[in-house]
Amino acid sequence: MVVRYLGHSCFFISSNKGTSLITDPYGSNLRYEFPTLAADIVTVSHEHRDHNADWRISGTPNVVKRTANFPVEHEIPVKRTGERLTFYGLPSFHDKFSGRRRGPNTIWHWYMDGIHFVHLGDLGHLLNDQQLAALEKVDVLFLPVGGHCVLEPTEAALVLNQLTPALVFPMHYKTPCIEGMDLATEPLESFLTRMDNVDRASTMAVDLDLARLPSRTRIVVLNYE
Repeated sequence: MVVRYLGHSCFFISSNKGTSLITDPYGSNLRYEFPTLAADIVTVSHEHRDHNADWRISGTPNVVKRTANFPVEHEIPVKRTGERLTFYGLPSFHDKFSGRRRGPNTIWHWYMDGIHFVHLGDLGHLLNDQQLAALEKVDVLFLPVGGHCVLEPTEAALVLNQLTPALVFPMHYKTPCIEGMDLATEPLESFLTRMDNVDRASTMAVDLDLARLPSRTRIVVLNYE
């Protein structure tokens, strides 16, 4: 399995059978260079254009969105590879005020190649007991850390402790590609200085395998190229 970082909150994930998934593709207003990629599935955490640009994905992917104010499930059969994935959408908020400032957000949880993935989207608050119980097991966590309209670095560290994943991929933090866009106030280092067991990868992609997941939470920083 491969996890590749595409910038902001967007990742390309490919299973051992070749099923491909892209999370929260961003619009052309961000200054990241979005590669030409096809995918079988696209997940969208909320309807802001730095997270919902499924039109940038080649082919005809299945787009997974939450369409109700309660937990949802999407079963997606992928004819090309023969895989069948189920996505659980957990309601949450883009702010600390029950969505009154920035609206709703969906936490997506799915199971692939024996690994439990959770993408927090633009989560803006700590998780409550009901949300923690619904998530239950988290192996790989995609965690927003840049503050302002998502978790502040200290809050991100608390959410990490709530979920205790094996691997954490930080996302949605301040970079030159979103400078002046009111999307984040904190660079990645503001979060990393609060962490230990940080692995700074030299590439934009890593291989994952269930048997090689660490027993202690590891932060994996992927390069954006």
